[in-house]
Amino acid sequence: MISSLLLILAAYLIYYVYNFYRKVAKYPPGPTPLPIIGNLHQLEAINTHKQLERWSKVYGPVFTVFFPAPTVIITQLPEIKEALIKKGDLFADRPPGPISEMLMYVNNGGVINSSGPSWREQRRFAVHTLRDFGMGRNVMEEKIMSSVATMFEQVDSCVAAEALDMNWPLQLCVGNIINELLLGYHWRADNCEKFVHFKEDLELNVRQIRARKSFMIIQAYPWLKHVPYIGYIGWHELRERLHRIFDFMASEIEEHKKQLDYESEPTDFVAAYLQELKRRERTGESNKNFTECNLVNALSDFWMAGMETTATTLRWAIVFLVTHQDVQKKMQKEIDEVVGRDRQPMMADKMNLPYSTAVVLEVPRKANILTINVPRYSSVDTEIGGHSIPAHTTIFPQITSVLDSPDAYADPDRFDPSRFLESDGKTFNKTAMDHLVPFSLGKRQCAGEPLARMELFIILLSLVQRYSFDVPKGGSLPDLTPIFGATQNPHPYECKVTLRA
Repeated sequence: MISSLLLILAAYLIYYVYNFYRKVAKYPPGPTPLPIIGNLHQLEAINTHKQLERWSKVYGPVFTVFFPAPTVIITQLPEIKEALIKKGDLFADRPPGPISEMLMYVNNGGVINSSGPSWREQRRFAVHTLRDFGMGRNVMEEKIMSSVATMFEQVDSCVAAEALDMNWPLQLCVGNIINELLLGYHWRADNCEKFVHFKEDLELNVRQIRARKSFMIIQAYPWLKHVPYIGYIGWHELRERLHRIFDFMASEIEEHKKQLDYESEPTDFVAAYLQELKRRERTGESNKNFTECNLVNALSDFWMAGMETTATTLRWAIVFLVTHQDVQKKMQKEIDEVVGRDRQPMMADKMNLPYSTAVVLEVPRKANILTINVPRYSSVDTEIGGHSIPAHTTIFPQITSVLDSPDAYADPDRFDPSRFLESDGKTFNKTAMDHLVPFSLGKRQCAGEPLARMELFIILLSLVQRYSFDVPKGGSLPDLTPIFGATQNPHPYECKVTLRA
């Protein structure tokens, strides 16, 4: 009896292994996976994106890694454009599973992780509403400058200190811009406990999402989220932190409903969404994808994405300027000559500030904060770079590899704004600009890109115009080794901040 069971078990294992590698053969080549765990035993917990770049040199720009679910990695710009632009409709969805579920307040909700008609409707409304609020135009510019003024008050009160960590002023500045856009108000520096808690939860989640292999295992085997310990550290703990943000957004919606004039011009995203809900109720339009729960999800998406990425990029900007005093001084000279000291830099100044603009371009390229791009999902069988991509395959278009490309950026590990300028110091280098894709490409390109670009330009130039940033007395240069996570963060650093004479 026992021998018969062992024979059956052996036969099943042989069949399972045979069937597994037959499935592997359907995907582009890559490092050989093992059944059940895929390539997890080979993956480096830190700087996984750099390991993917090394594998790309072996297997080409389109290859497969089993996380342990099969995932196609794309590392070069031509193949990324083929997938996201030329065949954008085929890769417009997000992969289903626990990762997407974790980031959703409601099934298939929000803008970032939803798919299909719900995603198209939410994104269309969000883009149109943000455009109406002046994203990329003067109204939004005024909101940014208002938050910058609040930041100046914070920093001015601390310039007498020997050293200052710019993290908090930058976080609150960016947070206030996002908060005013979405919810219609500013946090004061002395009354923002909720903001502090959300920021800390978000930063911790960002670090842990990429550092925990349990997170990737649960994506491949969703039932594991119900298993004690692995389910908690790989899903439930992260989900609990996200729910604190969801709950806050839900409470903000309730407050808006108490005082909203549905006939007046909306001044923030919540008001615009609630008014659209009311309009649809009056006209009898379907509200299947347009609900208050979806509003909670959309608010959380914009708050988390817009907060973390922009604030982190600005933190990198400060440590780069401390480390590269020549770049800082050249920016200050150009700003003084073109803008002067009597007013803040504006977007209208951009065409006359080529070097400062080049710095604003080089910071996100060198910081390269998105270690693993937000995944896409193939809706049908197709090809990328001559390789077959089966339907329902997750792909990672690795924009981090494009920003690191030595073909586009000589010595890419060096911080060098001049790489974006031709020899005349005014004309922008086309190859460098084409490869600058920190906001991704195609139909899923970041909806908040115009706002983020404006924030980076106005906040950074305003800081450099008003202050000088240097190594504190007795201190040392910043450690430029990134802290690995879902985003790459700089190490905490206190610098000497001086009001310019």
